[in-house]
Amino acid sequence: MSADRRRAPEERRQAERVPAVFAVKKSIGRNIQLCQAEDITPSGMTMKRPRGTFIVPRTEVSLSFALPGSSEEISARGVVVHDVVVGSFRRTGVRFIAVRPDHAQLIAGYCRRG
Repeated sequence: MSADRRRAPEERRQAERVPAVFAVKKSIGRNIQLCQAEDITPSGMTMKRPRGTFIVPRTEVSLSFALPGSSEEISARGVVVHDVVVGSFRRTGVRFIAVRPDHAQLIAGYCRRG
């Protein structure tokens, strides 16, 4: 096991997470689900979603969302890094693996302002 894996998740993060609340449309194949973002960084996000199905870590997901104060719809592909039950919902962490350069700039700008 690598030394990085032994540290707590918050200690492994490269960037500080910015609290954010906005709608996120998540899809795995043809299954689409509406979620709510909790926080975001240029490299990923955490979102709340309804309880029910567990998403196996390393599963690829497609995301689309607009950042607060923007009407630009951002599309990103990501990989699930964790998915846990928290109260009456699930908390799912996603690391971005493909984001258009202009969308990455929008996310980075939002995080700098946050």
